[in-house]
Amino acid sequence: MNSLLVGINAKYIHTNLAIRYLYTYTKDTHDVDFIEFTIKDDIENIIDKILSLNPSLIGFSCYIWNIELIKQLVKILKSKSSKIKILLGGPEVSYDINYWFNALPIDFIISGEGEYPFKKLLETLKSNAPFNKVPQLHYRHNQKIYTSHEEYVIDLDTLKSPYRIKEDTLSLPNRIQYIESSRGCPYRCSYCLASLEKHVRFFNIDTIKQEILYLMNHGGKVFKFLDRTFNARIDYALDLFEFIINNPKDGCVFQFEITGELLDEEIICYLNEQAPPHLIRFEIGIQSTNDFTNRLVMRKQNYQKLKHNIELIQQGRKIDLHLDLIAGLPKEDYTSFMKTFNDVFLLQPHELQLGFLKMLRGTKLRKDASLYQYTFHNTAPYEIIEHMDLSQSDIYKIHLAEDMLEKYYNSHRFKKSITYIINSYYKNNNYKFFENFGLFYYNHHQQMAYQVHDLCLRLLAFLENESFDTTHVQSLLIYDYLERAKTRPKIWYQTHLNKKDKHILFKYIVDNYQGYNFDLLFRYGLIEKLTIHPQTYEIGNYYLLKMFTQYNQEIIIFSIE
Repeated sequence: MNSLLVGINAKYIHTNLAIRYLYTYTKDTHDVDFIEFTIKDDIENIIDKILSLNPSLIGFSCYIWNIELIKQLVKILKSKSSKIKILLGGPEVSYDINYWFNALPIDFIISGEGEYPFKKLLETLKSNAPFNKVPQLHYRHNQKIYTSHEEYVIDLDTLKSPYRIKEDTLSLPNRIQYIESSRGCPYRCSYCLASLEKHVRFFNIDTIKQEILYLMNHGGKVFKFLDRTFNARIDYALDLFEFIINNPKDGCVFQFEITGELLDEEIICYLNEQAPPHLIRFEIGIQSTNDFTNRLVMRKQNYQKLKHNIELIQQGRKIDLHLDLIAGLPKEDYTSFMKTFNDVFLLQPHELQLGFLKMLRGTKLRKDASLYQYTFHNTAPYEIIEHMDLSQSDIYKIHLAEDMLEKYYNSHRFKKSITYIINSYYKNNNYKFFENFGLFYYNHHQQMAYQVHDLCLRLLAFLENESFDTTHVQSLLIYDYLERAKTRPKIWYQTHLNKKDKHILFKYIVDNYQGYNFDLLFRYGLIEKLTIHPQTYEIGNYYLLKMFTQYNQEIIIFSIE
């Protein structure tokens, strides 16, 4: 039997680790292959490519981001050939079995951890044996649905490496390297599918180290650990941190999802002292600072300890912090969410991810949705529309704030400008800046397309509409705009320097800075006047020089009489 495992990723840079585990676990004894697409690929091209491989069994790896496309693919594939067997697996289909068999013309679902059940299914199909001996298998027979309730917890040491597949070698430098060093989660947050995963186990740490070295030596740059709580075992986490720091490779970045309050201060001090800047990135799910809300979703969180640890990490200036919030959790109304946002924004993370609650199939919170009068979308990703304490209008306003947060904060295009605006005008309520700006933005600029200079002009227009003095903000926007530019950009602002002024300023630069001459400055330099220093925020007369040569992208701020 020719079996094909299909992964459909959100982007090309992503890889599906699940199908690679199934492939390496079975390829030596069965005719198995795998193929990947993205959700943006043409559906007819996907169908044609799959059918060209002539599979008799097709297995799809299902998640909330690809399930709507997979629904279409399954129906089309079955309509083209009823002889093809369809297998679904993954978190999206593991917890609502009857729904999927009623909704789609599928033959099998494997729930939970899939390597051993998949291998047993292939053996069963090959020998024409009964399916009821395959653990964690749900199958259709004579129009009825049957379930094998047996669970199989695999020994992680028996798995074969999913990282050393020959076909992947050439694409390693261009893709994120997903690493799994443990399975399971010690927590039971009622909105998260990880709460349903039992049996927390860790891979052999020496094996993980060797896999990382292999991937780095073959061009891997960005490593993202899939562990739900990477630091559940402090000794294990510290060992891997030390390994990564002691085996540097230019351009490599490692991201870990951690529980912030579990971090030992000694580990934080070690990382602050020993880690190179930007080598390590921590993703910390804060979700809410409302204690009552956290208790309702069975989330254990000591926010004061967490805040203390985050502040220690920030002091080291070594680790990039990505903090997560969830809008729409039970009993968190608009005022409470605003407080949550402001609490976390004050921690000044590298990125602040504002997500919206998704009522995932199988979670306790979805089962309890009526208790909090939730309404949510019926199609993936099942995002909420409202609940008893948060109206649809509230959700809409938070969405507008989230969009401005992405465009103006998480993009890092406007670091100096946004810091100044919030500290000057919205210091007591950071959230209100993003919401008010979002309301203005979509009332005046509903079109989706924009350039960076458009964002600058729209921000200034909003501040002017709010009757704020934009003199210094414009200077900071000019700095932010030019500081990131790699080539001479479009000038959207009015310059205040004439040729005579520029000649005087260029002469000052030639006299006071090495490596500059008039020809170089006139050909490749861009100079502008500022009313505020972008580093110190001191008011005064300053000048900015930005160079646009292949070897010099330097930006200089200076002041002269």
